[in-house]
Amino acid sequence: MVTKTKNAGLTQHAPSSAPPDATAAFVHWQQFELGSGNAPAQQAQPGLPHSGYALVWNAWVLQLQGQAPTRSAAVQSKAWNDATPEDVARFLQIRPGQRAHHQPGRQISEVTRRRYWRLLDRIYAHALLQGWVACNPVQALLPMERPAPEQPTGHMLPPALWKALPRHFPASDDLQGARDQAVLRLLYDLALAPEEVRLLTLGALRNACQAELTGSQTPAFVQIQGTRAAQQRCLALPPATQSALTAWLAFRRSTPVGPQAALFESRKGGPLTIRALFHIASKTIALAQQASRERALPLARMGPQVLRNTAIVHWLHAGVAPSEVVQRIGVEDLRALAHLQHCVAALQPVRLS
Repeated sequence: MVTKTKNAGLTQHAPSSAPPDATAAFVHWQQFELGSGNAPAQQAQPGLPHSGYALVWNAWVLQLQGQAPTRSAAVQSKAWNDATPEDVARFLQIRPGQRAHHQPGRQISEVTRRRYWRLLDRIYAHALLQGWVACNPVQALLPMERPAPEQPTGHMLPPALWKALPRHFPASDDLQGARDQAVLRLLYDLALAPEEVRLLTLGALRNACQAELTGSQTPAFVQIQGTRAAQQRCLALPPATQSALTAWLAFRRSTPVGPQAALFESRKGGPLTIRALFHIASKTIALAQQASRERALPLARMGPQVLRNTAIVHWLHAGVAPSEVVQRIGVEDLRALAHLQHCVAALQPVRLS
């Protein structure tokens, strides 16, 4: 029998089952959200890819264990299911020099705080349903302690910088240069989502008949997979992207690999990491900015997502129908373009409906 009590206006349920450890609880929640549990798949948070969830959760657990720096004195170690609203508030504080847990190269922002708050809220709401916690500590935060709601606006690069960017792509005459140029071409020419680039396999590249490549065939299409139906799409590769991928394949195929192997590997093996992808994009954008007349202009974003945003805006500005753009980028409907409306309007008004 479930008993309920009231504490500061928050309904509490007596835990009905022994909670798993922090890792198992996170994995259970993630499987549930991705559609392999008892609920339909949920869309990823904007700006926080699925692989970034674990980094944030691990940082949260380390704080609860007293292993993370805070403004206050070290806290006593506690289990994830014993977290209090005070623990949540401490985790969400912006501290001098603090970096985002999911993108260590970036300083934490109010938007990032909101995303962390929402992620913890979703995990603890799931734990409450499973009977692992007595209450959701995230919901117990006072309104003044909660991060401000996000303003759903995207960022793009200045037009002149965007046009000049390919001149600063690395050459394909060595392994790292070939990999980075191929990555940048997929972001620049196809506006792939950062996570889609990271999860591409060798088998995703297709020939002119949209079949898997054999021998030394030139890639003409790329097959994108994803957790949502709209993400399943086959995109034609522009000539420059074909050339970049062909050059990369010459290095990638130097050792025998199967079609399910990652197309882009990190230096330590395995799929390209979030940090590596961010570095590839930000380094190239910085080089282009240094060489441009706009080098003194501060940029709000310099990662792979801003390349995707800018490509989308320029397609719309060039007259590509919004309905076609939606299909290209693998989203369900035109609402997914709303966060870029202000960018489009800055170049030339385009109706999205």
